[in-house]
Amino acid sequence: MRSLWLLSIYVALAALGTSVPFVATLGYVWVDTFRPQEVAFIILNQIPVAMIMGVLAVFSYLLIDRRSPPRPSLETGVMLAMAAWITISMTWAEVPDAGWVKWNVAIKTIIFAVFVPYSIRSRVQIEAFAQTYVLSLAANFVPFGVKTIFSGGGYGQNLGLEQGNTGLSEGGLLSTVCLMAVPLAIHLSKHSQLIPRIKQIGWGYWVAAALAIVTAVGTFERSALIGMLVLGTYMWMRSKHKLSFGIAAMLMAGVVAYTTSSAWTERISTIGTFRTENSAYVRILVWQWTLDYTAAHPLGGGFMAYLIDHVDVPGTVDSPGFTEFGRAFHSIYFEVLGEQGYPGLMMFLLLAGSTLYKLRRLSRNVRAYPELEWVGSLSDALQSGLAVFLTAGAFVGIAFQPMFWYFIAMGVSLNAYVWRVEHPEKKRARALGAGDGLPQSSVPDPTGRFSKSASKPWIPGR
Repeated sequence: MRSLWLLSIYVALAALGTSVPFVATLGYVWVDTFRPQEVAFIILNQIPVAMIMGVLAVFSYLLIDRRSPPRPSLETGVMLAMAAWITISMTWAEVPDAGWVKWNVAIKTIIFAVFVPYSIRSRVQIEAFAQTYVLSLAANFVPFGVKTIFSGGGYGQNLGLEQGNTGLSEGGLLSTVCLMAVPLAIHLSKHSQLIPRIKQIGWGYWVAAALAIVTAVGTFERSALIGMLVLGTYMWMRSKHKLSFGIAAMLMAGVVAYTTSSAWTERISTIGTFRTENSAYVRILVWQWTLDYTAAHPLGGGFMAYLIDHVDVPGTVDSPGFTEFGRAFHSIYFEVLGEQGYPGLMMFLLLAGSTLYKLRRLSRNVRAYPELEWVGSLSDALQSGLAVFLTAGAFVGIAFQPMFWYFIAMGVSLNAYVWRVEHPEKKRARALGAGDGLPQSSVPDPTGRFSKSASKPWIPGR
């Protein structure tokens, strides 16, 4: 029954996507995030569901809906440059066979992130993208969070839908994406248009956010603790109601304290004793190896270059020393540096920095316009999620996983949406139709900012 239910969802999204292109884009996000092919027993686990939905999204857009593409942006240019660079770097890859497998995943992720702002343009579409992403993740972290409350969780335990040690079944990735989803869920609880704004549904988003945090705790990942501290600090700084947020944070801390156990405390305490904890200390040695390697190979070693690393772990009083081979980078920064060299790392940092800067500026610019409050809220949510990724990710090798690139894509879509609002050209408005542009009654001021002189307030994207 589960397989048939998932198949019916997939077919419905594909069918709608043939006439409403952005739905096919949502379908790809659902497949890429929820990964029905991993939990289905028949049909979906035997066909290339992601490729089919991705091709459908692109071709339906090209054939039906090529209206008002976003302006060329620095972020789009950097993503295209990164796509080209990861392909070029494979010509000197240290481990080409394994490298091409990762390249196949990374190139699709980056190219689709470039495509998203072309298909996702209006307020409704941007919200639908965020809703699809959060709800697709919730299918994994809600059961994990509930089980953690009753069992206490544990390192390496598979309490979600997926099994094994890849994708969302890997604790470092799962804890990071859960924390990145928290500010998005809170934003949707306040500004959703697609789902009725009733109190119970608003509470549902908050419950989902709480379970996401519980899941992050239940993975016993040390990076999750860092991510939670950064998330709480950043959201508190961006909050308009700091006292209420502080009370909610204290209540959440109580839930975390209730769900944790002595095993969690022992696991987290190894942060301060990394030299006596092999897992943490070996990571530091691998990072040192990466710096030495890129000093001799500044262009990197291509995807999966870590397979050639080797580090000598010194012995202690209780255990002899040993040499470890092929240890993963366990850091987004050293992952990109070791595989794509300094050019790749510079592009990666430029992409993250530019997106954060534009989102911060966007949040500040729309503050005076109540009808664009949702833009500022979503901008803050994306900033908070990226802050989590850039800090927790310093200890997890997930640089080419979809969530980072989707947040970048949402940032581009949001900036493009506001630009269209700020520049209401009549020709553009007629081409966009009623949900994407300004009505002709709206009057821009001489500076190009939003006018306060229009006879009727206009709610963008309604």
